[in-house]
Amino acid sequence: MTFYIVVTVISAVSFAADMILRYMEKIRSFGMEERLHNIKGDTIPIEDLIPHNLTMLTVWGMAFGTFGIFMKLLGLHPFLSFPASAAFGCIVNFTVMHFIKPFYANILGDELSEKTDISGNSAVCTERIAGDSYGRIELEYHGKRYEFEAISEYETDIEKGENVLVLYRDGQFCVVEKQSELLDVLNEK
Repeated sequence: MTFYIVVTVISAVSFAADMILRYMEKIRSFGMEERLHNIKGDTIPIEDLIPHNLTMLTVWGMAFGTFGIFMKLLGLHPFLSFPASAAFGCIVNFTVMHFIKPFYANILGDELSEKTDISGNSAVCTERIAGDSYGRIELEYHGKRYEFEAISEYETDIEKGENVLVLYRDGQFCVVEKQSELLDVLNEK
């Protein structure tokens, strides 16, 4: 019981601090939104069961701890309560990512939606884009960071950390070019 209480309290305090700093103090660069994993593909949303960042890890911890306390109060054996609590945390994480977060984004209106045109925006390459292969970019939009799969327009290699320009976007996929390539074209005689 003590374990579940400690996990719940630590997660709740971390989540409250995150929300206070993010939405009341407008501080968004302290690392809670950094991705914990980079699972490719959106076909099967199994990656939404796993916390994407530290904020979602605190949500998972609160759900895990609360459900664990409930299971202990029912008198269930730890071999059953621990996996059930972990599964409940994953279900809550999935629910937040697929239902609560999009609803919240529609209310605020400053989230990057599927229909938002981001062509012409600058981004940073976060995973090397080989000339004929995919990589990842990170784009900042209204103070929030978003990651996209990306491919190079002219099939040139783009190294991690290089600045790119978004030319086209389709869902979670972007076509980009190096900003230095754009300047090279302008400097040609």
